[in-house]
Amino acid sequence: MQRFRTIPFLAGVLLCLLVAVCPVWGQTQQTFILSNEGTNGLITRLVTAGYGNYNIYNVLLAIQENTNPSVAGILTPAFLNALAACSASSQIFTIQLKNANSPGVSLGISDDGTVQTITGAVGATYQGQPGTASLVGTISGVGPATFTYSTTSSPITSWAAAVMTFTDPTYNVFGIAWAPSQTVAIPALSPFAAILLAAGLCAAAMYLIRKRKAGFNTKS
Repeated sequence: MQRFRTIPFLAGVLLCLLVAVCPVWGQTQQTFILSNEGTNGLITRLVTAGYGNYNIYNVLLAIQENTNPSVAGILTPAFLNALAACSASSQIFTIQLKNANSPGVSLGISDDGTVQTITGAVGATYQGQPGTASLVGTISGVGPATFTYSTTSSPITSWAAAVMTFTDPTYNVFGIAWAPSQTVAIPALSPFAAILLAAGLCAAAMYLIRKRKAGFNTKS
């Protein structure tokens, strides 16, 4: 009987040791994505607009401050404060946006200070999906951008490190900033406007024809 009583005791001791040695086991990192999807993605537009020399943290700060309507409910002060508390050597402070500007490549920016280049996590995929909403805003000097975000406690998407250990976190995406491809809209004419345009073109054509005939009838 003493032997069987010892087994639960040893299991409890082992569990306590695991918790003490691996305090971040199962930790999750909140992540925001800047997506460069499309032919002229948001990151490219930000670089063109003069944000290229900003580090990643300052880019997010500028987006939050310079977007109308406000996106502070998505890029929350709590998330930005968590980024600000990271060490000065973190990737969010050492990587400039212009050095992460690749077509079709998104940036996963997490509150552990890391910046991961990823593909496949694009805003258009999740727009309109259950548990998400989208806000269209205008970034000063950049133009329109769409912010797709989770409206529940569940992330939009998530991933774990390629090599799993007890200390590897899971990265949970709560929002994606992206810019849909721009198209040039051709205004449609009303029936009345179309009739006026056709009449004007006919009158111009008749005038040119008469002028040309008059030139042929002139004696040399």
